[in-house]
Amino acid sequence: MRLFQRTNGRWYVRFTLNGKRRMLSTGETDKTHALLKLGEIVKQANLKDSLGSETKPINTFAELEKEYTPYAEINKSASTVEREKYTMRILSRTFGKKKLSEITRCDIDRHIQQRRRELAPGSINRELSLLKNMLNMGIEWGCLESNPARKVKQLKEPPGRIKWLNDSELERLLDACKLSTNPILYQIVLTALNTGMRKGELQRLTWDDVDFERRIITVKQSKNNETRHIQISKGLLPVLKGLLLERPHSHYVFSKPDGTAYGNWRRSFETVCKQAGIKDFHFHDLRHCFGSYLGMAGYNSYTIMALMGHKTPAMSARYTHISEVQLRAAVDDIGAKVVQHESSPLDSLPSDVSS
Repeated sequence: MRLFQRTNGRWYVRFTLNGKRRMLSTGETDKTHALLKLGEIVKQANLKDSLGSETKPINTFAELEKEYTPYAEINKSASTVEREKYTMRILSRTFGKKKLSEITRCDIDRHIQQRRRELAPGSINRELSLLKNMLNMGIEWGCLESNPARKVKQLKEPPGRIKWLNDSELERLLDACKLSTNPILYQIVLTALNTGMRKGELQRLTWDDVDFERRIITVKQSKNNETRHIQISKGLLPVLKGLLLERPHSHYVFSKPDGTAYGNWRRSFETVCKQAGIKDFHFHDLRHCFGSYLGMAGYNSYTIMALMGHKTPAMSARYTHISEVQLRAAVDDIGAKVVQHESSPLDSLPSDVSS
């Protein structure tokens, strides 16, 4: 096996399997971390056995799925892996028994047309992205010459949903959270609103990830599988400290009385939304609130990108939308500069002109 770095900055391991040269990404850009990840790959993917003579070659899509799963478990977040496992089961219904060399562009187009009867364009695009990724890995591993999905275009999607609360709705929601049967729902919602953290990130958050002295939360298992740091606001700081005092022996920040992590708070959140009179609002929309409030406060897309963990400023730019209040304030500012006095412009004209 040989470790090397590609032009994308990531380190890969190259080895020979069944007489074919194969390549596997460590997902790391630092060589020291790549060496550590290589140890995990050897252990978790069982490469030591895979390099033996008894290993079967990857011929079918189903066999590629079995090889891809341990790779994903190492290189992607837990939530992404679970989502992809479900998607792979769907893809296997169509391609599972097919030999990789026999999968054609026509097969993929037919699959997309079938799925269009069942799913929205965005969901189909997620399936297509995973299929492309899996087949690309098949090329890197030496079991496929070219990717038949490479030129398949994604479907056009409607604009992404951005739902945020106005001041009145926000106040009603927080009041309802205080009365929830879930004793820490109020603290959970406040943290989401103040940090923009995703539900899974909040569920996995431990006290080791919270630095009260530096006022920083470290998100270790983000959606992008990259570590990011979020500043703790002055308002959120006493809330988290109070939670720690209530549960000093808990490992997780948001835990049950027995110290175990909350599996889900969907039902309690749906209940408080109903009590607050807020319709069509999901927990993930709290993240949209965080981004929207930053945008309406005048922060640029780069600041929003850093705080929300987006890959590009373009992903954050959608939060720089302008509210009706801001639009009204803008024209009022211009009006104040243009209108110099309250009298009618006709009052200043000569009498023979105005008559």
